[in-house]
Amino acid sequence: MAKQIIRNTLLLYLMIIATMSSHAQSFSVETLLFLPEKIQETSGIVFLNDRVVTHNDSGGEPVLYEIEPESGEITREVTISNGTNIDWEDLAFDQQYIYIGDIGNNNGDRTDLRIYRLAISDYFQSSDDLVSVDTIRFEYHDQIDFSGNPFTNFDAEALISLGDSLYIFTKNWGDQHTNIYSLPKEPGDYQAKRVGRINTSGLITSAVYNILSQEVMLTGYTITGPFIFRIADFDPIQLNQAKTNRLFFDIQGSFQIEAIEAINESEYLLTSESSDLGDAKLLRLNTDFVVATGDLPDTRVAIFPNPATRQVKIAGIGRSFNSIAIIDLMGREQSLPMVSWTARDQISLDLDGFPSGVYQVVITAPDKKYSHRLIVKTLD
Repeated sequence: MAKQIIRNTLLLYLMIIATMSSHAQSFSVETLLFLPEKIQETSGIVFLNDRVVTHNDSGGEPVLYEIEPESGEITREVTISNGTNIDWEDLAFDQQYIYIGDIGNNNGDRTDLRIYRLAISDYFQSSDDLVSVDTIRFEYHDQIDFSGNPFTNFDAEALISLGDSLYIFTKNWGDQHTNIYSLPKEPGDYQAKRVGRINTSGLITSAVYNILSQEVMLTGYTITGPFIFRIADFDPIQLNQAKTNRLFFDIQGSFQIEAIEAINESEYLLTSESSDLGDAKLLRLNTDFVVATGDLPDTRVAIFPNPATRQVKIAGIGRSFNSIAIIDLMGREQSLPMVSWTARDQISLDLDGFPSGVYQVVITAPDKKYSHRLIVKTLD
C-alpha cells in the first residue's frame, strides 16, 4: 500500500510537469483491434512476415505470440525452451536475431537482468514451435544499491538494436528522465555502459529504431495520458546534440502504451496493455512530422513468397512505379537484383547473393510510397 501511495504521488507530479512541457502536441491514434485474452499484458512487439509478434510481461509464459494483424487471431505460439519470463518488456531485431528484453526491474533490486537472443532462422524453421536462445546477462555499471527502491532509476522497458550494439532506455521513477545504456550483441556477462541521458518528463515504456527515418521513437506516459518521444538522427556518440520532441495523443480506454514497432517511414504499430480503463489493444500511429507514405501494409500490394529464398515477386503496382529500393536493417541500400516481369505484370526480383536477414522493400510510385518487410532465407 505504501508503495502504491508513493507511485500515485509520483504520477501527480508527472501530471504537473506535463502541463509545463513546451513540446506537447496533440494527434490521434487509430485502434485496429482488441487483443486476445491470452495477451492482455502485451509488452513488446515486432512485425515480421506480415505478422505481429508480441509477448506478455512479468510472470507470463516464455512465449512469443504471433498475431494476424487484421483479425487479431493468434496464429502461432513459440515457446523459449531454455528461458524464463521474469519480466519481459520489449523486443528488437536485426538481420539475424530477435532480442527479448527480460529487463523489467520495478524496484531496482534485480541481479539477474538479461536479454535473450533468438535466431530468426530458428524462429521460422522450428517444426514444433519450440526454440532455444542464447543469453546476454548484464548489470548496470553505475548501480551499487540493490536493496529496492520505488523511486529507482534502474527499471527499464525499452530496447533497440542498432549496428553491433543493443541500447536500453530506462524507465526512471526517480527523475522522469531516461538513461541510455549500451550492450554488445554477443552472449556473455557484461556491465551495461551508460552512453547518454535525456529528460523525457515521463515514464518510458518501449522503443524502436526506424531505419527509414533514422530516428528513435519512444513511448511513455504521465497521468495525463500517453506520449511519443522522438529522437531525430539518433547517434549514441553525440546524444547531447540530439533533436527531440514529445507529442501527446488521445486514446480511448487503457492508455498505457507498452510497445512500438515501425512499419514504414511514418507509421507505427502500438500495443496497450489491459487496465481498469479497458482491454489490451493493437493501434496504429501516423506521425505528423514526416512525409506520409500511405497506409501500410497495403492489401493491394503483395510481396511473396515471404520468407523468400532465390526469388521474390511483387504484385499490385503493375508497371507504374518510379523506383524500387531494398534496405537492410543498418539503413544501407542494397544493390538492386535483376528485375523481370511475369505474364501477370508482377515484378520478379532475383535474390541470388542476398545474405539471410530482414530487409525493407520500398517502392516509389507516382502518388505514394509502399514499404514492406521482406525476410530472406539462404538455402543450406
